[in-house]
Amino acid sequence: MDVTVTITEYKNLLKSLGYADKTVALYRWGLEEFCKYLQEKEIADLRTVTKPLIRDYQAKVMLAPHAVETKATKMRAVKRLFEYLTDRSLLLINPCDGIIETCRDKKPLGAVLTQQQMQNVLQQPNMSLRTGIRDKAIMEVLYATAIRVGELRGLEVYDVDLRDEVLFVRKGKGRKQRVVPMGKRAAGHLKEYVEKVRPHWAKKNPKERRLFLSSAGLPISWGNVRTNIYVHAQKAGIKKGASPHTFRRSCATHLIQNGADIVYVQKLLGHSNLKTTQRYTRVVPVDVKKTHKETHPNEDTRPDTGVS
Repeated sequence: MDVTVTITEYKNLLKSLGYADKTVALYRWGLEEFCKYLQEKEIADLRTVTKPLIRDYQAKVMLAPHAVETKATKMRAVKRLFEYLTDRSLLLINPCDGIIETCRDKKPLGAVLTQQQMQNVLQQPNMSLRTGIRDKAIMEVLYATAIRVGELRGLEVYDVDLRDEVLFVRKGKGRKQRVVPMGKRAAGHLKEYVEKVRPHWAKKNPKERRLFLSSAGLPISWGNVRTNIYVHAQKAGIKKGASPHTFRRSCATHLIQNGADIVYVQKLLGHSNLKTTQRYTRVVPVDVKKTHKETHPNEDTRPDTGVS
């Protein structure tokens, strides 16, 4: 299994495997670095790659003057390559089994708005303008569903069920699909956008099926979504900045704060690993005594009648 040919073929497949453009670019870079390493070691066949070799490469990656997340991405690209090959029985043994990318447990979670700050941001769009109605719908959907901005941009008209107040995320990270609830508020604002704004802009590009459009009738860009959210956050007095992912983190954090089961939050976010979701509990202030009193069966304040 030729190193250069196989890695090149996999790099060309990344887009079709459902990865976002940014992830594709990072993985391709990581795989090119790994390919150079194998060439330096004079390894021409991927079937001869062993776990000790992977650990040696990881040690080299960790010594590079890069950020922790950059190092993790380089290792993740290699892990995804071997997962792909073993899943398709092109390799019998995955040399990356048990390899941890990097220790990410102490990585800061990123900006999380308080519940009041989030409400302040959501009140900023000017609802007398079509762009305001669209921005309001986008932010309400992001906050209600915690979907990623790439998933939001991938939504099509028929992915929306306003009657049942759910979204069908068909282009999730890693090609995973899921159904997420919106709730009445987000569904109401989305309905207003779909009925009052989208038809007007869609006249300029009738064949476009994407849900969220620009005023030119084109799919709204990632940069446009990010810029609009940043502007609304600044108007709301949020100095620490806000991005589409801030809405995702804030939604998960607020759900946990309000007592949601972490497994439910995991499913909502589309996380494969519960440990990824558990990172959100770091920013949640927990009143242990209050929680114990409200949830422990022995703390039931009703009188014991002695009847079971």
